[in-house]
Order: sequence, then C-alpha cells, then structure tokens
Amino acid sequence: MSSLDSAVAARSYSIMHIDHLVWYGADLAAGRRHFAAHLDAEPMYGGEHPGEGTANAVLSLGPATYLEILGRDVGQEDSSLDPEVASFGAPGLYHWAVGGIDLEALAARAAAAGLTGSALVPGGRVKPDGTRLDWLCWGRSGHGFGALVPFFIDWRASEHPARAAPRGGRLAALTVHTPEAEELRRIFRVLDLDVPVIETPLPRVEARLASARGEMLLASPVPLPRGYVI
Repeated sequence: MSSLDSAVAARSYSIMHIDHLVWYGADLAAGRRHFAAHLDAEPMYGGEHPGEGTANAVLSLGPATYLEILGRDVGQEDSSLDPEVASFGAPGLYHWAVGGIDLEALAARAAAAGLTGSALVPGGRVKPDGTRLDWLCWGRSGHGFGALVPFFIDWRASEHPARAAPRGGRLAALTVHTPEAEELRRIFRVLDLDVPVIETPLPRVEARLASARGEMLLASPVPLPRGYVI
C-alpha cells in the first residue's frame, strides 16, 4: 500500500464544500454585466485587492458558496498585476477554493502522505462598506496540475462572503478534467475532495451554474492557469 493510500485509510472525515469559484475577465464592469444577464442578480462590488492590481464583484451561489468575478482595478498600476493574469487572452475560471475544513489537520494529513503544501497563510482586507474580511489559507504545492487543484480557506470570524452577496443561482456541478485522472484522483482522496475527475486530453475545470434563467457553463481558459499559489 502506498503512502497516499495509507493516508486515505487513516484520515478522519470532515464536511467540505466548494467555497468559491474565481472567474477572471480583464474588464470587471463587462464581467458584472455578463453575469447579471445570465444569472438571477447583479453581482455586488466587493472591493479592491491592494498591491495585486485587481478588484472583484461577488454573487452568492448558496449559504457557503459564491462566485468571485475578478478583473483589473483601474486605480492600480498595470505592473502590480500578476504576469499570468495579465497574459490571459480570454475570460474563464481562474481557480477555485474549498472550505469547511480544519486546515491544520488537512496540512498534517497531506504531509503524512508525502504531499508538499504551503504554510497556513493569513490574509485580510477591508470591504467597501468598512467591514473587514479575515481568512486563513493553505494550498497544495509541487503537484503540476495547476488550477485543477483548489486551495483551502477558513474565513475565521468573518461573515462568509456568500451571505452578504445577492443570490445569483446555485452551483449545480463541478468537474475536473485531466489526461492524468488516476493520479489526480489519488491526491483528491488524500485531501478528502469529493469532486469528479474525468479523463480527457484537455485539462480544465468546469462549473455548471443553475438559475431561474437556465444553466450557465464556466470553464478554465486555455492554456490552463497555474491556479492560486499560496
């Protein structure tokens, strides 16, 4: 039995959920109009990310799941934008996050299985309404699967963004596609990720959103981004 499989057998299960999807389009205003036209509400402006060159808008997809629409912040210098983000030729799913997990336990389980990961990294910012968001993140590293692998987040004492945002619909399905499906499934088992992994030539993440207006399919841009690196 491999170290990965041993870690799966020994782990304690937690209740996880898709915390949020991050869709990037350079023009944030255009992105807001796009989702307002296809979902049940207009995305709410969420604020700027100082030093990162971006700002966002958000739509709730459930009590603990939301869509983050990420775009350029025209008030920041172009040089502050991540080079990979600046290079995107078309809008698409940039990365995704999972919540509802003890991050220390997750990091320990991954290490026991021989999987490298980041430190537990705190973050935070002030929203336009003056309230503060604080979070803690952990990410798997060195895996070569890019944005197919999510990062993990704990909102600590903050109000979850999904509760403050207008309800745009719901996340009906999320699937991950890769030519190396079995290896990615083994990693997902260690991380306790109950997300379908489908073997296809083109790596991508696909999310299906459902609303009163119908369904909307979101997918990763080509080439696949490296994802959010912690």
